Amino acid sequence: MNEIRKERKKVKKYFRHLGITLLFQTGVLWSVVGIYLIVLTLQAMFLHPHLTEQQFEARVITPVSESGWPMIAAVLVAFIPLLIYRKKKFFTYDLRTTKRRMTVNVFVLGLIAVLGVNAIISSVMYPVEWLLNLFGYTADPSKEILEGSKTTSMLVYTCLIGPILEEFVYRGVVMRSLERFGSVFAITISALLFSMMHGNIIQIPMAFAIGIVLGYLAKTYGIWLTVLIHIANNLFSEGFSALPSAMWSNVFDIIMAIVFIGTGCAFLNKNKRTIKEKLSGIRGRLPEKRLWLYFFTSIPMILLLLSNLVVTILGVEKL
Repeated sequence: MNEIRKERKKVKKYFRHLGITLLFQTGVLWSVVGIYLIVLTLQAMFLHPHLTEQQFEARVITPVSESGWPMIAAVLVAFIPLLIYRKKKFFTYDLRTTKRRMTVNVFVLGLIAVLGVNAIISSVMYPVEWLLNLFGYTADPSKEILEGSKTTSMLVYTCLIGPILEEFVYRGVVMRSLERFGSVFAITISALLFSMMHGNIIQIPMAFAIGIVLGYLAKTYGIWLTVLIHIANNLFSEGFSALPSAMWSNVFDIIMAIVFIGTGCAFLNKNKRTIKEKLSGIRGRLPEKRLWLYFFTSIPMILLLLSNLVVTILGVEKL
């Protein structure tokens, strides 16, 4: 009984330390953005003391929301607590661990999987919006965030710095930290935290599904594969956001969904015996229920998920 109690304390302490680190990372990230906002506000008030509301929005709010520099600085500075948490393991293990060699075929199939899952899950936004409308609300503010970048710096953040740092955090630090509790647990929790981090009711289901795919790929082929796929996925999103009509984006989603389903069926048919063996092996390695309980009752993890939920709710407004 004492051994079980010691093990429980050890596991809960591990989750607590990871949760505190992620909370601190989130706090640093938003502090950097907040400082940038305060500096712009003070500058505008000092140089133009009689600004109208429209002028204030043009000089302060718009630059903060459209410029990528605050977020680039924020994610870089906010990654320091995670480096302190993982120490040398991040460079010697998280960035280097791989089971199989990455190839061009693996990259293409992985990208098809991510784009296909994204295309299929994105259809969730329509029933979500319909349900919100029934209660007099809309997710339009969340949709606006998904529009393409308006500045070069935001494009750099969205298609390069953001994907790299997100992979380092969730498929690197988080997933590799949790893999001692099993691959299923590590991949699922890293995907959950990755999806909730977006703080967007439209993106959460998509990010969770994509997080599962990227988690498996990172676990099998290494984190550099998922970095490349994440960058390519965001480039596709930016490219279609720049088109004058949303029709082409919808056409692309339909094509990718068909390609994904077709490729998936062919892959399943060709490797059904191997997949069946792997699935039976996974059933025997499912994490114990107590692990989920310890994780979701960890105070830092609760606070982290609640803060993400608050941001998500703020992306919904009355019609």
